[in-house]
This record gives sequence, structure tokens and C-alpha cells, in this order.
Amino acid sequence: MLRASSQDEGFDANLNAVMSTEEDPGVLHADILRKLTESTIQGRWDDLATFRREAAAQLGIQAMVDALSVACGFNGITRVADATGIPIDYYEDELGQDIRSRIGIDSFQYTEKSARYG
Repeated sequence: MLRASSQDEGFDANLNAVMSTEEDPGVLHADILRKLTESTIQGRWDDLATFRREAAAQLGIQAMVDALSVACGFNGITRVADATGIPIDYYEDELGQDIRSRIGIDSFQYTEKSARYG
């Protein structure tokens, strides 16, 4: 669904922004969405409380809740996939390699994530 939604006419997501705060992702309210996501995954709860208030003012309460729900959902999906060792489908692997290469996600260190979350 995300792949399809990013193909809407006039929407040009910048995938390089996934791994770089210096890049503009081309998404409305990207700054506050990034702040919400980063403070959530890094467990910075005081910051998150501040950013929730900011997001509620900019986006509305429901959109803020939706954004946090998506972030939490993806975190859970990733953990399940990692824990079960789900392989990438062959037909998606080529596309996946291109995307991983473009955004630099292969440099992500799972050991750092494991150390952070135990």
C-alpha cells in the first residue's frame, strides 16, 4: 500500500530522506513527523510529550495519533520479521537492493538496535 500511495500523480517522495535529516522527504509536515518518530524509537519520552503537543497543533490530534500508530506498527512488523527470519521475496529483492543502496540502509547496525532495546 505504501508503494502504491507514493505513486500518486504529483507525489515524489525522496527516499534518501529516510536515512538523512539533511534531505527533504517531500512529505507535508515532515519536520514534526520526523521528530515524533525519532523521539518514539529512541525512547526520549519528555521530547515526545513536547512533540505530541506540537503535532496536535499542526496536524490535529487524530493525524498525530495515526502517525504514531503507523510508526509503532512498522516497528512491530520489523521485529516480527527479524525474529522469524522472513526472507525477502526474490522478485522484490532486486528492487529492495536498489532502494537499500540509494538510502544507505545497509549501513544500519542491528547490534546497535539490540543494545539500545536489550
